[in-house]
Amino acid sequence: MRREAYRLRLREVMARHLQLDELPERLEDRQRLAEDLGVDSIMLMQLIVWIELEMKLDVPEHEVDARAYVTIGALLDFMLTLQETREEEVRGA
Repeated sequence: MRREAYRLRLREVMARHLQLDELPERLEDRQRLAEDLGVDSIMLMQLIVWIELEMKLDVPEHEVDARAYVTIGALLDFMLTLQETREEEVRGA
């Protein structure tokens, strides 16, 4: 899954599982999770769990740091890194 596919899936997960007042039709890299979208730290942790469950990405516990995911772009970068790690593990197995 690549960046645009993750962007669409991320929006679906956010719309389905987070109680947000307004969610734009398209998520942009520069959008800040807290200030622009209203995602608080608890919602972010819930979002990480839903990303794991619905996108089958394994998020290592030591990688979960709400301060690291300030923007949609940062979260997408993180998701792509997890995907690449998973692909490398599959190739190496």
